Amino acid sequence: MPLDWGLINSTNLTSINLDMLLQDVEQFDCVTFSGKITQLEQDETHWTAEQRECLRFVNSVLQMMLRAEQAAEPFGPMFVMGEQRAAIPADFPKDALRSLESWVMSLIDPELRARFLDVLWVQARSFPAARASVEAYLSSALRLEHPDDWPLCQERLERALRLSAGLGKGGAELRLQVLNAIDAMLQRHRGTDPLYLSLRLIQLLLEFKHGDAKQFADYALVAAADAEEKQDFWRAKDYFQLAAECYRKVGQTVGENDALRYSAESLVKEAELAYKQPGRGAMAGAAILSDAIEAMRQVPGGRERAAELHERLLILQQESVTDLKPISTSYDSTELVQHACAAVRDKPIYEAILALCTMAKPPSVDKLKQEVYKQARNSPLGSLFSSEVMNSRGRVIARAPGLDDNADDPTHEGLRWRMYRQAHLGRSLTVQAMLNPARAEILAAHAPDRHDLASLIQYSPWIPPGHAESVLRALVAGFHGDMLVAGHMVPPQLEAMVRHVVESKGGTTSMLEPGGVQPERSLGVLLETPEALQAFGADGVFELQDLLIDPLGSNLRNEMAHGLLDDSGLFGEDVFFAWWLLLRYCVMTSKLVERDLGQ
Repeated sequence: MPLDWGLINSTNLTSINLDMLLQDVEQFDCVTFSGKITQLEQDETHWTAEQRECLRFVNSVLQMMLRAEQAAEPFGPMFVMGEQRAAIPADFPKDALRSLESWVMSLIDPELRARFLDVLWVQARSFPAARASVEAYLSSALRLEHPDDWPLCQERLERALRLSAGLGKGGAELRLQVLNAIDAMLQRHRGTDPLYLSLRLIQLLLEFKHGDAKQFADYALVAAADAEEKQDFWRAKDYFQLAAECYRKVGQTVGENDALRYSAESLVKEAELAYKQPGRGAMAGAAILSDAIEAMRQVPGGRERAAELHERLLILQQESVTDLKPISTSYDSTELVQHACAAVRDKPIYEAILALCTMAKPPSVDKLKQEVYKQARNSPLGSLFSSEVMNSRGRVIARAPGLDDNADDPTHEGLRWRMYRQAHLGRSLTVQAMLNPARAEILAAHAPDRHDLASLIQYSPWIPPGHAESVLRALVAGFHGDMLVAGHMVPPQLEAMVRHVVESKGGTTSMLEPGGVQPERSLGVLLETPEALQAFGADGVFELQDLLIDPLGSNLRNEMAHGLLDDSGLFGEDVFFAWWLLLRYCVMTSKLVERDLGQ
């Protein structure tokens, strides 16, 4: 229900005494604050109608998810369910926010003040609010500093830094203040924290060219040694790579090469650890060792060690064949959700994403036909009549005729439309009960960023030259539930991928018309080429036709290209499935190349 802005003003907000309401919380962050406000809202007899509406506004602001790495859009909705989502800054009228600036400035708690001031800056562009928000973020970060529960502190430092950097010359002094605070925090921990606080702090300092990179390398090596001692080899690998980056900044080639070698050896140790662990075994070990071999090949002088590791990889790959087990799909939706989450839970990020990519596959064209005719037998009248097909704006864009008893070719529109409907039902179940729960599990555990995904897709021959950054941004947005961005980026990247794959296999992607004009062939034509069939298979081509271009199907490519899909439509199952499909194609083709390189 929309907020009633006639009831929300500084006087009414002051009357609820927000600082006093939240003084007894156990942890001083917005999520905890929101939980407290939700609890207080339930006592309706305690509040006037105006105060209840103010509490609703406060909770809407507190529930937004901070995305500190995204300077332009730092807040996302806490949840997205179908066409519903939680609040974002754009939901609040600018003038209404500006009228609350004096109340926001009066807040005592730095976490509260930072959040409301930042929203005021993002939506209403109040420069005083931005400056005050940076200082409040710093105070909140110092209060939340903890070596184990590090993300809360680090996110606020990063947001303060990116916000001050975005203020131009007017924020230069603030930016230096934040960088000095980050450096001071790093000096307190010096790589002795048990997780990733030092790593994130060093990465921020390197990005903004502040501090002593040689000293940072020493801290990274301290953290890497601690991680190896605790058999946390993924963390060790990350810290060794960070040390290599620090050495590179100061031109110490020997130190850089040694750190890269240690990083690759950490993956070797993780592979052997995975091999011995129940539930991971030879298959996980082989996948990790393949990454280790590729990393070792990039190290100067590492070819001999890579060849040695390759012998071990062949043994693990042979053993992994016995690990393959059929996956049953005879679950109700609850069981499917549990199964999907369990498939990615407690796994390193790369294994979890690989499990997500292999969680589904294109529906069989033959099975779709069988389902259509099974339904026709059960409901014979329904199959006799034609149906109108509408786009997202309710306009009739096609008519599907009745089902011909003799129709067996999917080019028959009556059969194809009904097959698409069956495929859509399966897609919806797959997204809601498997793919989206697994994505949420991975997001909560790892919050995949550009660097994580770049290492997973870097060898994919299906990514067109010059498109890697666009693909990465689309994939990161999807992982973080930002389907407004992913929905706009995924269909054109899938089309570019099809065009590139067809061309790389020798197919023709353009026409030659009189006068030397060479227009590009449409996506529909490209998907009908032998090269597309060879690359994607009959089931995969049918799925792409349904998902992207056929008016009888989801038709996402054309809905997006013509601006017909509204904001709510971008959070639908078809857009999510298209995002997952792009992720699957990029990751799986990259892994195939890595495997071939290992052989």
